Amino acid sequence: MTSTGAAGTSFSKERIELLCDGIFAIAMTLLVLELKVPAGLDKHASAAEIWSALRQEGLSFFGYFLTFGLAGQFWILHHILFHYLTHATRALALLSIVMLMFVALLPFSTSMFVHFGVRQPVSLAIYFGNQFVLALLVAVQWVVARQQGLVGGEDTPIRRRHTFMFLGLPVVFGVVTVAAFLAAESVAWVALFGLLVIRIASRRKT
Repeated sequence: MTSTGAAGTSFSKERIELLCDGIFAIAMTLLVLELKVPAGLDKHASAAEIWSALRQEGLSFFGYFLTFGLAGQFWILHHILFHYLTHATRALALLSIVMLMFVALLPFSTSMFVHFGVRQPVSLAIYFGNQFVLALLVAVQWVVARQQGLVGGEDTPIRRRHTFMFLGLPVVFGVVTVAAFLAAESVAWVALFGLLVIRIASRRKT
């Protein structure tokens, strides 16, 4: 379904979703480039040496799985958002494009996180700041869609749960980004606690 903007341009929900699917797929695939075969070992290395070398790359694997999971969550949220829309508008198309710019940034912010470690405030702020902007842009799209009367159907418990997720995630990642500067060593626990609170609270909305 399409909508005509002020300049007479039609916007297709399906084309916006296809573009989003493509950018998400590329960005999530590029994350694997952070994973390297352990250097300094030949093909005759023992199992113990290989496992030891892989453990030293633990942060790379953690960063890969964490970011892939978060990116998947944002893809799901954007898919849910567009599921509720009756049609697309110029504002939503532009917001989706801006969101995709930060999706494409995920491999870089993950590389910063992996390279500098979990105790470097700047790399943590870049990493979680990237997540914050993504969460914020999804939330803004939901708010704009509701203000423009584009959200169809009844206000069911499951939709209220989704609304809570849309609006709650920017708060969590905003707090985590600030925590990166104030208490870098506690960021992981702050993020975990915040996500658990959002998940438990959203369940109570159903």
